[in-house]
Amino acid sequence: AQLQEDLPQEKADNRKEPNRKKEALKAIMADYNRQYGVNFDISTFDLYYQDVQKRIKDQKYPNSDLPHDKKIDLTIVVDMLLTGFDSQYINPLYVDRHLKYHGLIQAFSRTNRVLHGAKPCGNILDFRAQGEAVDDAIALFSGEAGERAREIWLVDPAPVVVEKLSEAVQQLEDFMQSQGVDCRPGEVASLKGDEARATFI
Repeated sequence: AQLQEDLPQEKADNRKEPNRKKEALKAIMADYNRQYGVNFDISTFDLYYQDVQKRIKDQKYPNSDLPHDKKIDLTIVVDMLLTGFDSQYINPLYVDRHLKYHGLIQAFSRTNRVLHGAKPCGNILDFRAQGEAVDDAIALFSGEAGERAREIWLVDPAPVVVEKLSEAVQQLEDFMQSQGVDCRPGEVASLKGDEARATFI
């Protein structure tokens, strides 16, 4: 009897869920419209979606050609942009949901478009400790298993990456100090001469 009493409430909750999602999407689109001076709504969702993709891909243009405030730096993805989206300029992917097999491969592959020497691979920061799921997916789709599967995807363990980052930050700080400027993003424009800019790069 208790189960029968609960069912109508569950159905009512299920009916409310799409409305909640729709209202949330409207709010997101309204913020987006204000941020970028556009006018999308639910009826033009496909155009909104294309505009988001374009602004992410526009990172390839220097700020002198296309102002930074016209681009998107960070995208939080719930379910979309996994299939068919391709940008060489996406490097880090922060994963905070459980993925497996083809969904995992699709999501991780978004970062895996090389960009000359500056980006030999993508970087994935996984908040769900899915190493075993990655091994399984790589083994399934590559035909490799065990340690060989791990060699395909695991470049360096996190402690090694953190150590390399710390060393790189220290080198950057030392260089900026040698040029007489603070080690802050806004100070890069204060570097004097082509040689100093080339060394910074």
